[in-house]
Amino acid sequence: MRGFTLIELLVTVTIISILVGVVVINIEFRNVGKSMRDTALRTGLLLELASDQAVYSRQQFGIRFHPESYEFYVLTTDEDDEDEESWEMFEDEQLRFRTPQVALEFAVDISGLPIVLEDLVEELRDASDENPIRPHIIFLSNGEIIPDFRILISDLEGEFRYEVAAGEVLPVVVEQLSGS
Repeated sequence: MRGFTLIELLVTVTIISILVGVVVINIEFRNVGKSMRDTALRTGLLLELASDQAVYSRQQFGIRFHPESYEFYVLTTDEDDEDEESWEMFEDEQLRFRTPQVALEFAVDISGLPIVLEDLVEELRDASDENPIRPHIIFLSNGEIIPDFRILISDLEGEFRYEVAAGEVLPVVVEQLSGS
């Protein structure tokens, strides 16, 4: 009878260990609570960054929300008619929505009134010269953020909920809501 040598056993154990390591590394560990917290904090920081950008560039910026995303806008002046201003989508590496690891929902209240959020594709399809797309929240070049807002960010199950709102002392406040 011939058994396995120590070298053969070590090689077999090593190969199995490498395969198990590859499988464990490829498993996606989704921490919903951490992802939701990070998304809420990032949204709050982006709102502050947009406010700062408006002051430094002396332009008006805005943000428009959709059920699962948002985008930033900048108020531009028409080159031909300087009295004509319009909101255009602002393409920037910093001021942009980054899709989180978990599905989420936004709900927005402006001055205490809930806003019905539509998908961006539908809004772009319905937009016209008479009915252009406008931001929900505006960041003025003097540092003001108008109007008062409250943004609720939650996962699809509603287990983790955060609020990003206009603050009285700080311009933007991010809080975890109770029951989360």
